Amino acid sequence: MLAVGWAKLLLLLLCLGATKSFATEELLLWHGYRGAERQALERLLDDYNRSQVDVRVRALAVPYGGYADKLSAALPRGQGPDLFIFAHDRIGGWASAGHSIAPIDEFADSEVLQRFPEKLLGAMRYRGHLYGLPFNFKSTALIYNRALIAQPPVGSDEMIALARAHTDRKRGRFGLAYSYTEPFFHGALMNAFGPGPFDGNNRLALDSEANIRSLQLLADWARGDAVLPEEPNSTLVSELFNQGRAAMVISGPWMLGEIAPQIDYGVATLPLISESGRPLAPWVAVEGLFMSPWSRHRAASYRVMEFLTRRSAAETMAISGGQLPANLSAFEHPQLAANRAAVAFRSQLDSAVPIPNLPEMTLLWAPLENVLKKVVKGAAQPAAELQRLQRKLERDIAALEASRQQDAERGPPVWLQGAVPLLLLAVVTAVILRRRRIAESWRRNRTAYLYVLPAMLGMLLLVFFPLLYGLLLSFTDTTLLNENSPLASRWLGLDNYVGILGDWNLWYGEGAERSINFDNFYWTLLVTVCWTVSNVIISVGLALLLALALHRPIFGRTGFRLLLILPWAIPNYITALVWKGMFHPQFGVINQALQIFGIAPVAWFDSVGASFFTGLVTNLWLSIPFMMVVILGGLQSIPRELYEAARVEGAGRWFQFRSITLPLLKPVLVPATILSVVWTFNMFNVIYLVSDGAPAGANDILITRAFRIGFEKYQYAYAAAYSMVILALLFCYALWQTRVSRALEVAR
Repeated sequence: MLAVGWAKLLLLLLCLGATKSFATEELLLWHGYRGAERQALERLLDDYNRSQVDVRVRALAVPYGGYADKLSAALPRGQGPDLFIFAHDRIGGWASAGHSIAPIDEFADSEVLQRFPEKLLGAMRYRGHLYGLPFNFKSTALIYNRALIAQPPVGSDEMIALARAHTDRKRGRFGLAYSYTEPFFHGALMNAFGPGPFDGNNRLALDSEANIRSLQLLADWARGDAVLPEEPNSTLVSELFNQGRAAMVISGPWMLGEIAPQIDYGVATLPLISESGRPLAPWVAVEGLFMSPWSRHRAASYRVMEFLTRRSAAETMAISGGQLPANLSAFEHPQLAANRAAVAFRSQLDSAVPIPNLPEMTLLWAPLENVLKKVVKGAAQPAAELQRLQRKLERDIAALEASRQQDAERGPPVWLQGAVPLLLLAVVTAVILRRRRIAESWRRNRTAYLYVLPAMLGMLLLVFFPLLYGLLLSFTDTTLLNENSPLASRWLGLDNYVGILGDWNLWYGEGAERSINFDNFYWTLLVTVCWTVSNVIISVGLALLLALALHRPIFGRTGFRLLLILPWAIPNYITALVWKGMFHPQFGVINQALQIFGIAPVAWFDSVGASFFTGLVTNLWLSIPFMMVVILGGLQSIPRELYEAARVEGAGRWFQFRSITLPLLKPVLVPATILSVVWTFNMFNVIYLVSDGAPAGANDILITRAFRIGFEKYQYAYAAAYSMVILALLFCYALWQTRVSRALEVAR
């Protein structure tokens, strides 16, 4: 009886434990934090979990580089987190798609909303709905070296005067440095002259007089006053400041952790623009707490959002995590009030402008960056270039708006229409498999088929399925606004291909302003062909010369072979970044070497020819070692007796090379050349990392152009069609090369 009693008690305890476990709600929160930010957030969540009985929050740190893609892939399918922390500028696209983010109007109360300034709260709104609670903010401000600048400037004239006094371009010293060709940083100038890229009705107004004036002032700073370094980036700006070669920089709180300990720095708000009388108004990015529309615990999720935006939580994230909290009451904490840098960034918020969260904003970043680069280099006039970009983006935005419409005219969903060819393919495959010969082959070679089955499954999942998916996608109108809703895409047939291949207009503009349209497919194809042919011919030729030299018994031959193979052993993206630094117009070692010999430095990325040369040199550095090793292997397989017999007959070196070496190298050279053509044709890393297609995309090849269409313009279906065209070109080349190879075999 005692044993039965203990058993009943144990069963009761198990039931109670199971009931409790079933009653507990587990919420998943995604974030992209690392280091101190992550530790502070996890400490807050631990405190919250200890204070709750029926709710537990689990945090997952997602790698920042793939964070947005993971959200876009998971949320529309009802997967992923209940809550996530992300920047506010994606709200418009997610809300328009309707499957990635949930409005929180029904939960939000006025007491909670009073924690935030209206500026930050407005960044969380889209089309009248509130989609999140502000968590922290980031904007730029003026960071200055106290050893060089006693007091920060109040006006832009004073700032430029100070910058001019501390600029010595020959010694690589600058009074002012920032990434002025990035639209995020140029936003401070645009907002100081007017409302920015959009007018008060959220219509694109890039070519407004205010924006033209902002671009002209930037050109004056970069070329007229010449107080800014060329080809700026965040790494260069940080290095100049840490070396005492930049008196002032414009950057954000993310730079503070990179400043060297010996630099006595101060942070101040950006000055007033003398030309407009208004302060420089930088973009501010607001990180918010957002809720998945698929969460089954939305009320509990909102309680977590409310907890993380309390003053105590904001103080923890600011003091321990180094954030600038959106709950501004946290700045009253004595430790934050004594932090001069935090107070300066808080003051900068008063004039800062939240980045527009419109879906159209995503189309603006990359093309505006190209415009900024062209204008500051004197290759274009602000008014004409902004007007051209305005017309181009208006067409793109009109296409996005058209794709947003969900009505009966769209016809059946794309996947339903795409299922028709798939069904036909399955029927044809079934008919083929029923043929007697195939059935007999399966019975005879069943074991062999089972051995290759894993490889076939891998090919099916990793090659054929993505290829078929891309092919179907290329016949649709999938863009940024309907990427998360497959049913919103419609079938276009060959329209994307007609748009690519049917655009014969190689020029835009008229008269003196007429110039090449670098976005044109046929210009990009011409550049790709020139790029491929020049690289393959030069690399094969030089590799052949090196292989012939190292094939002979010379002193140190092994060491030379090792040195020449090293460039191929190093990852090509590292090599590309190294060469990019070497080609820097001001600080690159190549221009410094030219100056030693009395040659003027070259602006490597300002002209089509010079920029093409940078990519050519880098790719040759990468490709010659591989070709050399292949040719060396072929040379070692040639019998030496043939050369001895030729010398006995009195044949010279040129005759031996032409009659013995070259014919016997063909079995090695032909497949190596085929591989080299395919690799070079699709050499994305070198073009993207070294020249980035400069100037203004003129040196983009087909693969980088497809990337820009898909991930800068967000025209996914058009990019898929572009990729299919590239595949077709390479397929045609493979067929032609096969015929040539067979002809050579017959000739032998």
